[in-house]
Amino acid sequence: MVDRAGMTRALVARTAPAARGSEQVRRLQTWLLGGLLALALMYTLYFARDILLPVCLAVLLALLLRPLVRLLHRLRLPEPLGAALILLLALGALGAGAGSVADPAVGWVERAPQVMETLQVRMSGLERTLAPARQATERLQRMTRTEANQREVVMRGPALADIILGKAQNFVAQGLGVVALTYFFLAFGKQSLRAVLTSLPRRDDRLHVSDIVQTVQVNITAYLATITLINAVLALVTAGIMWMLGVPSPLLWGAMAGLFNFIPYLGPAATTLVLFAVGVVSFDSWTQSLLPALCFIAVTSVEGNFLTPMIVGRRLTLNPIFVFATVLFWGWLWGIAGALLAVPILAVTKILCDATPPLRTVGALLGGMAREGEVKPL
Repeated sequence: MVDRAGMTRALVARTAPAARGSEQVRRLQTWLLGGLLALALMYTLYFARDILLPVCLAVLLALLLRPLVRLLHRLRLPEPLGAALILLLALGALGAGAGSVADPAVGWVERAPQVMETLQVRMSGLERTLAPARQATERLQRMTRTEANQREVVMRGPALADIILGKAQNFVAQGLGVVALTYFFLAFGKQSLRAVLTSLPRRDDRLHVSDIVQTVQVNITAYLATITLINAVLALVTAGIMWMLGVPSPLLWGAMAGLFNFIPYLGPAATTLVLFAVGVVSFDSWTQSLLPALCFIAVTSVEGNFLTPMIVGRRLTLNPIFVFATVLFWGWLWGIAGALLAVPILAVTKILCDATPPLRTVGALLGGMAREGEVKPL
């Protein structure tokens, strides 16, 4: 009699290693395909930044201004007209603010060579301390210097005026694109969303997607408005302190502090260095020279360690590791504009993950799950 059970066990024993090997190959292929997809996505984000950057900025601005358009709509003003009115008021306020700091900014740019010279003179003590290291470097350069009969090749880049002109043209074009996209998102975004919901076949799916969109929109708008208000207060406080200390162009440094504060860690650090340089070139004594930077450190420490966690932490908490990594990543990918948008993009991602059940694990990883009642529908 044939032992079929034994034959089956033998066959399974022979095929099991092959099955395990095949499963490992499939997993390896999945990881490799995922890595290639990530590289392709980064490649696309980098080379499409001139298109994607205005779109991202327009979406964030539309979310920030959407409550005002909704308020005007409740007052019987059509959304296209209300969007145009709110956008014009926002542009007017932005233009007035930029105009108030434009002349001081141009003046400081023109004084840049004098500022650098003054800094070198004031920091001469530090330079004397570093003199031995500089002399060692010069000796090393002399040892590795090429022979006199060899020609020195000098690489000349484009002129500074050409660089500034090209950047200005690109900035104006992207600015116009942001304004136009923001208007269309404000005026017709609701209609587009309604069309998407109507295309869904099941009523339960329409209600589910609508709840997620409303929840995400409410929480993102609240976060952006809160952060913008905090940074505006920081700008006013910094400008007031600089004015009381007698620092030239206090409005300029206040505006810079508020704008740079959108970039966690790196932004306040850059503002501190700038205020230190301004203090050194503006005052004779070291006590007065250090006061602007020290006062700003005190203000931004209170804001970063107490005010922002107390206000924003009730609705959204972000993991500092991911915050810093996100700033570095988007700053490397899109430059200063990417660094400014990094934290809002991370916040949008976390809120979206918290509102979507399959992605709540990712949301918890980005900063902790929202407590009951934190993420509430409209």
